[in-house]
Amino acid sequence: MSLVIDSKTPVASSVDDVSDEPSPTTSRANYLAGRQPVQRKWYAWYADTDSPEERRLIAKMDLLIMSFAVLAYWAKYIDQGNLTNAYVSGMKEDLGFYGNQLVQLQTCFNVAYTVFMIPLTLLAAEYPKIIPACEFMWGIFTLLQYRANSFGELAAYRFMTGLFESSFFTSIHYVLGSWYRTDELGRRAGIFYVATCLGTMTTGFLASGIIRHLDGAHGLAGWRWLYIVCSVLTLPIGIFGFVFFPSTPDKLTDAYRWLTADEKALARERMRRIGGKPAIGFGGGWTLIRRFFYRWHIYVLGFFLVPWILTCQPSGNGAYTLWIKSLGKYSTARLNELTAINPGVGLFFILFYAFLSDQLQTKLPIILFQGVLAFSLQLAFPLWDRSSTAYKWAAVATGYGQNAVAPLLYSWANEICREDAEERAFVVAVMCAMSNVFATWVPLLVWQTVDGPEYHVGYIFTQVFIVVFMIAASFVWWYDKRDQKRITQGLV
Repeated sequence: MSLVIDSKTPVASSVDDVSDEPSPTTSRANYLAGRQPVQRKWYAWYADTDSPEERRLIAKMDLLIMSFAVLAYWAKYIDQGNLTNAYVSGMKEDLGFYGNQLVQLQTCFNVAYTVFMIPLTLLAAEYPKIIPACEFMWGIFTLLQYRANSFGELAAYRFMTGLFESSFFTSIHYVLGSWYRTDELGRRAGIFYVATCLGTMTTGFLASGIIRHLDGAHGLAGWRWLYIVCSVLTLPIGIFGFVFFPSTPDKLTDAYRWLTADEKALARERMRRIGGKPAIGFGGGWTLIRRFFYRWHIYVLGFFLVPWILTCQPSGNGAYTLWIKSLGKYSTARLNELTAINPGVGLFFILFYAFLSDQLQTKLPIILFQGVLAFSLQLAFPLWDRSSTAYKWAAVATGYGQNAVAPLLYSWANEICREDAEERAFVVAVMCAMSNVFATWVPLLVWQTVDGPEYHVGYIFTQVFIVVFMIAASFVWWYDKRDQKRITQGLV
């Protein structure tokens, strides 16, 4: 069965031509068709059945959507990495930090990030320009961090950056799921997530250069320049998004000049052919949202990412950086450079898993493979006194592998909820919010700064949840296969 429009398929010439919603039977058939493998070589960017018109549209989509998504997420991860880099580059001493201030600052960010994620994601699904607007405001509060003179002031700025970042990741995944087929989604989500590695790596090299060349310039410490430079990178990206970011196919208007009328119609038709329905908005309030709670998606997927995010803590909370510093062999500049190893190797994992998932059209085997790999290598840290430095370096270098499966998880949710645009936005937001709820308070208990660099409890905790996550992924696979079987048999 062909899953895409070929050159002989008539394309609607206006928005009205594709506005009629397909019948439930047709939609379910299209949904199943969209979950079947599509012919393509693993390295091929387009499917064999993509028409020239569709290839031109995909190229434009990639340019307009992915450029903003990658640039914005790259800048965000520069800032997220900057907190740890600033901490080890003089901020701790300048602001008189002691005890658990580092993890408390991370918690301030996570509280705002979690609380505002669902409402802002739903709002962004209705009004997509909120995405670049939040990006711009995020840049403003990133800049303000350079002037912090106390823990309380810096905590307030971290809270506001968390607020304005809260909807970005989930909203971008919602947008990707609104434009791309199942066989196209994994690699786009992967390339988007590569920005986390690029941002973290950039932070290391940027911090190293700033500490060497700008420390003391105009009377400002090097760590303050980190935030100034990051904001200079971020603010133009927000403006870029206002001009070019296309939101979702059903929200495109005649005023959006970067796609032709035929291309807008083709984008809508592509989604309809795989069971995607246009968004109808959240104007119905609770009556509309209530239907989500009669499906398994919100319960299983909603908690799916909780064990996963608890396995990613070492890469995100500075544990690896503090271990490298504890070796006592490196200057501050060299230490900042070495923090790039973890995300640098992570680049390989992200792209490998993303392209492989598009080729295999399945997620579970990749997740299980990564789980076994992570459990084996991360064991170096619970065995602190009995593991070699080389073993620990292997754990640090491959630690981003757990983060690397994130594009697969959100793509999987986009595929499962394809038939309901509002549910898709809601579920993706709940997944991220629920995981961040736990990422907010768990580190306060098991990743306390005073326990570093050994973090014995934290690393054991991570090992346990690697196993729990693999079990949770198996449950999602079972529920998904059960639904596909029921649709095939006409039971739903």
